[in-house]
Amino acid sequence: MIKITNLNFQTQTIDNIEVDGEDIHNVELKLTKTTFKIVLVKEGETIKKQIKKKDVINEVVDVVLEPVLEPIIDPVIEPVIEPVIEEIPVEEEIAVIEEISVMEEIPVEEIPVIEEIPVIEEIPVEEEIPVIEEISVMEEIPVMEEIPNNETITLGKMKELLKEHIPNQNTLDSYVRTIQQVHNHFKIEDMTELFKTKEQDIISYIESQYSNNSTIKSKLCSVYKGYKILNINGEMFKNKIDLYSTKQTLKQEETKEENKKSVEEGNEILSHFENHLAELKTKIKKDTIENDNAMLNNWDVKVQLYCVLTIYLTYGVLRPSELIDCKITDTDTDCDEKINYINVTKKQIVINNHKNDRNGVKIIDIDDKKLLGILRKGIGKHLILNQNGELYQSSSAFSKVFMKYFEYNVYDLRKVISSKCIAEGNIEKIKQLEHIQGHNLNTILEFYNVYKK
Repeated sequence: MIKITNLNFQTQTIDNIEVDGEDIHNVELKLTKTTFKIVLVKEGETIKKQIKKKDVINEVVDVVLEPVLEPIIDPVIEPVIEPVIEEIPVEEEIAVIEEISVMEEIPVEEIPVIEEIPVIEEIPVEEEIPVIEEISVMEEIPVMEEIPNNETITLGKMKELLKEHIPNQNTLDSYVRTIQQVHNHFKIEDMTELFKTKEQDIISYIESQYSNNSTIKSKLCSVYKGYKILNINGEMFKNKIDLYSTKQTLKQEETKEENKKSVEEGNEILSHFENHLAELKTKIKKDTIENDNAMLNNWDVKVQLYCVLTIYLTYGVLRPSELIDCKITDTDTDCDEKINYINVTKKQIVINNHKNDRNGVKIIDIDDKKLLGILRKGIGKHLILNQNGELYQSSSAFSKVFMKYFEYNVYDLRKVISSKCIAEGNIEKIKQLEHIQGHNLNTILEFYNVYKK
């Protein structure tokens, strides 16, 4: 499921995107004043979804999408003579949302995939959605029968050979499209002749059609696959692919450094949350004296936020999706392995359902006596509920409430907590943070260690 919060065609912005699922390789977005497109790349499949402005009533909308898999169309086998189709590069779009790379975690922020992708800061959209699965320059090609020198390799035959060597249908379709584009442009029937005589011309043609380094590299990889299948030396292709790989890496590093912020700014955000926590504590204490525990007995939203914020500041920032259906109990007997819960008797938060649940249950020990005392007032209830006393339908719905009260989102706090922990260099705390927040040290360093200037 894909959940999109505050999609605004007029300003071309989105507040938040959540992608529910595992094994997400990449998420790509494209937003214009009339159309929003999202592409999710999972293991072995690509999911695309499109929303048009004319199909929505309000200027700003929240959308929940059920992704539909791209239909798989077998490539044409018989040789065909195609009309010339010049592919026109997509014009650069106005900035949309921050990048989402889904790995252990997607922030869109290393966006992590992800179950949840926080989308707050705007970044430029790719000029064109690049081919996602690329061959490595050093990729090994299975041994194949030698093709007779006098055999003409038509476009149809080339498609057959690609199909034999590329098991993934989406990758196959991408490679076929690119090679067919090159064939249509040069109009040379024999692919062997085309590849041998026009290597530099093909490279120049691809470079002239696109400006995005990632897209160019993907297109070059597609054609280079044909060279390898036909056992044709494509040294110029190999060198160009290496060049664009290096450019892409340097650009990523440059972007990461540009996104770094000062330690002082991080400390200000941390103090902001600590002050809010102190205010909530004072309000609850005052209500206890003046109104006979009305806020606690009614499990007021301020009580809920106090508990959540205490957990975040004391132990680490769990994903909202791990807390929106978290039950408070004093026993394990009424809790199966399918739910998340807090056992106040054992003083433990038990997270069965989480992004990395294949790694087993996640248990967090609670030693904050004030927090435990308040949680005991909520036994039989859920940790967080909406204004109607019901479970939130999505983590993004809770995230909006969180941001309304605290003026920063959950992942802003996660970045601050992570940066502070890395700066202190306490190995035991870093290990604890890895466990609680559900990602390893490399992920923390890559995507959450932001406040370090």
